Amino acid sequence: MQIQSPNSISIPLGSQIKKEPSKWWAWSLAIIILLWSLFSALAAAGNYYFANSGFIDDVVSQAKEDIGPYPENGTSFEQNEWNETNDFLNLLDDDLTSIYQPDLQLQFSLIVLLAGFIASFLLFSRDPNGFKAAGVWLGLVAITGTIMQIITLTKMGDFYEEIPGIDSSLMTGIATGFSIGASLTCYLTVFAFIYIAAKRSSDKEENIVESGFHKV
Repeated sequence: MQIQSPNSISIPLGSQIKKEPSKWWAWSLAIIILLWSLFSALAAAGNYYFANSGFIDDVVSQAKEDIGPYPENGTSFEQNEWNETNDFLNLLDDDLTSIYQPDLQLQFSLIVLLAGFIASFLLFSRDPNGFKAAGVWLGLVAITGTIMQIITLTKMGDFYEEIPGIDSSLMTGIATGFSIGASLTCYLTVFAFIYIAAKRSSDKEENIVESGFHKV
């Protein structure tokens, strides 16, 4: 059955018109991936420069000058305090850079950045493989992030053990729980967005039944 009206096109009742998926699902995901990758790489580059600029050595040297020479004529309390402070500064100078591994962090960030560029390009091009590339990118983020967490938390545990008066197991446990919880929340949120964006951008979305009246 067909219905006609003035200034209208005759279209069978119940005809289905395919709804075009919104491009912004893919584009918004591409923007998120691109910004994430860029800022991660910039942060890693900043850490690398910071670690190799000699800034930490200058700070430790200045701190050692501030505490002055060993108080040979001081009380036992003053001598113990000086020894603890000096040992802490030596430990800080030796272990601070090794805790967050700036060289490895920079290498991982460049790998993630490359994968992010590829995924973003495919998503901006609305290539169906763009969402698969986004999944690969997220996998790289999760793997490299987990490796860095393991290294950092292990180094932090060793660092805390060298500091008198600190329960290293408690501090490491708190840091581990917070780190794992934050990472899982972040990764699952991004994965959910990738999944929803992929479904919304699929050409297999159900067709929408339009009215039989469509004006020119």
